[in-house]
Amino acid sequence: MKKFIATLCLVTFAVITATSLAQQTREQAVAGMRKVEAKEMDATYTTAAPFAQKLVDEALAKHPEIILIAIHAAPPGHKNLIVASNFGRIGKIGDEDDMRCIHTGKSNLEVNGPHFEDELILQDASGKTIGALGVVFNYKDGDNKEALEKIADQTRDEMKAKLPSAKTLFGPA
Repeated sequence: MKKFIATLCLVTFAVITATSLAQQTREQAVAGMRKVEAKEMDATYTTAAPFAQKLVDEALAKHPEIILIAIHAAPPGHKNLIVASNFGRIGKIGDEDDMRCIHTGKSNLEVNGPHFEDELILQDASGKTIGALGVVFNYKDGDNKEALEKIADQTRDEMKAKLPSAKTLFGPA
């Protein structure tokens, strides 16, 4: 009986440990996001910017490590908001973190539960800041944050090379 209980405890521990270290799929990460309140949204901006959405889709195809990604920019006649993402929220107005990144040029790096988030400035090909790029990865203690930052930087730089101006984000895909 002692052997059975010891085995049961070991199996239970293994299952709990595996579950806690499990990496989320993109779909699970999206499903786990908090609901956005109406006051956080620009109700007049509800459709993703075509070229910006193409950049998001290309980044996800090229970098399977990225589980969530969003482009924040200011469409003509609007405040800075999410203009493309893999999780919806198109039209969500930029919050304090988004604007701090854009205004200071410094990345926001944060471990948030099972995720490492890197929000960095988005620039056009000339180096002008045109918004922010939010990139989220699965994360557990001991993961290499610097390596994840490099992937976010690479993703941003790939987008930068395809953006002659901020206006491009809102053009055809």
